[in-house]
Amino acid sequence: MNKIKKAFEKLVLKNPDNFIIIFFHGGMAGSSLLRILSAHEEFYHSFKNLNQLEYDDPIRYPDSVEGFYTDLTHELSFKEQHLACAHIHFHTPWESDENLLKYFDLVKQNKKIALKTHDFSLYEKYKKSKCIFVTGDNLSNRRIINSGNPPFLPEEVIKVRIDKLMSLDYDTFLQEYLNLVFEFNLTPRINSVRAFTLMWLERQERFKRSLS
Repeated sequence: MNKIKKAFEKLVLKNPDNFIIIFFHGGMAGSSLLRILSAHEEFYHSFKNLNQLEYDDPIRYPDSVEGFYTDLTHELSFKEQHLACAHIHFHTPWESDENLLKYFDLVKQNKKIALKTHDFSLYEKYKKSKCIFVTGDNLSNRRIINSGNPPFLPEEVIKVRIDKLMSLDYDTFLQEYLNLVFEFNLTPRINSVRAFTLMWLERQERFKRSLS
């Protein structure tokens, strides 16, 4: 582990109230959940990490192409990334091209920072932070990547039902979204988040129809 990564790790451990960690299996929309959280003024986001060059808003799809830009270094195919993914350029566990001093400043400003990881084994190390476990049904027909999911869900973690948050039924979506709003004391963006989830669902359906 390099010095910058070690320093970032210490920053997370020393300031657990500022870091929210999303634990999720690959294919379970953890990046989409990170986008939703980061779209609120209480959370930090960086425009250069949003995987599109048109809008400084984590939950606004670009207009020039139908999906977020693809990562050529990612193991997933172009089709899967472009249609079904909402990847955000924040490597896990937490390698960032931001200057480390930026994160120290964010902590001083009492800003919330959402992190994500597929590695559930990190929960024991970082459980003093608010930790989200993404649960629910896979809505995308994408391959689920298992990364050491514990045999049970600890009572103290926040459970987000991704199938409810991304539900076509408005009331189901609204209840799950408001759970996040109340949990993190967010300024609601109901219509913007709803628009994002519907666009996301449309792309999952197109991806499923194109599978062969």
